[in-house]
Amino acid sequence: MAVQTSTKENSAHIYYEKKLLSVLEPRLVLQPLGKKQRLPKGNGKRVDWLRYDSIAESTVDLNTAPNPGEGQVPTEIAFNTNRIYAEIKQYGQYTKVSDLLADTAIDPVLDNLSERFGVAASKTVEKLIVDELANNCANQNVGGSTTFSGISSTDVLSHKELIEAMIRQKADYIGPHESGDYVAVLHPRSEYDLLVDTNPGAFLDIQKYTDNKPLMNGEIGRMYGMRFLVSDKMLTSAGTGQNNIDIHQSFVIGEEAFGVVELNGDAMKMIIKRHGSAGALDPLDQFATVGYKINGFAVKYLDAGSKRVIAVNAASGI
Repeated sequence: MAVQTSTKENSAHIYYEKKLLSVLEPRLVLQPLGKKQRLPKGNGKRVDWLRYDSIAESTVDLNTAPNPGEGQVPTEIAFNTNRIYAEIKQYGQYTKVSDLLADTAIDPVLDNLSERFGVAASKTVEKLIVDELANNCANQNVGGSTTFSGISSTDVLSHKELIEAMIRQKADYIGPHESGDYVAVLHPRSEYDLLVDTNPGAFLDIQKYTDNKPLMNGEIGRMYGMRFLVSDKMLTSAGTGQNNIDIHQSFVIGEEAFGVVELNGDAMKMIIKRHGSAGALDPLDQFATVGYKINGFAVKYLDAGSKRVIAVNAASGI
């Protein structure tokens, strides 16, 4: 016989899930930039993307090929596709809440834990994306060094470096991100260097926008056909530059760069087990548990070896 959860308990779960999501969603900077793909339940753990190779230009007059004269049918061309796939995995964390804490705490324990788990879940998702992109993208080191060890303390991020990365993408026929602009996702320390850049043509702050495009999570400005976002999940390579300085990574992202996978659109759950729900494992009803589960997530760079994402690696003035 199925046990029916009370309406009151269902309402509590919904409340805490909304609490978790209200903290999670604004902190996701990279995840909204990915090409979304759902994997319905009952369809295995693998999800596929089909990537089409580019088609070269044709300068042949239709009236001369394959035979001279008007109305000639041109020779057909072939097209190629590549199947890219990833497998979903589950992630999650939980903690115990004792009955004594729940009865005596002067602050709302579950409310606070829901917020903290929302932050932890955002860190998990963003870290998975950063690692995938960093391991597969092209690299551009400020100062022109081929290795991190050649980057000096004066090789900080500037708008010129970001423009260079964008132009490198354009030269490889990589268009802007699906949002309509190329997207630069900055390390917070590189954000500082960009904001204090005093060279001609430097940064344009968000208050100078003249269009009505909605802002992305983490967006701080837009110019040169590029949006500037900031994520505190961007990587720092500690002590890898000259004289053991830290090197900070930022991304410039073009079109169809990476995909993210969600399971049946129900990617995030807040799970609360009340005191006494564990049966013989909690014979004195001493512990409840609260946690979150990412119910099937994956990320995939969609064009390995390409410049669809360029990591710009730099020192910082702070």
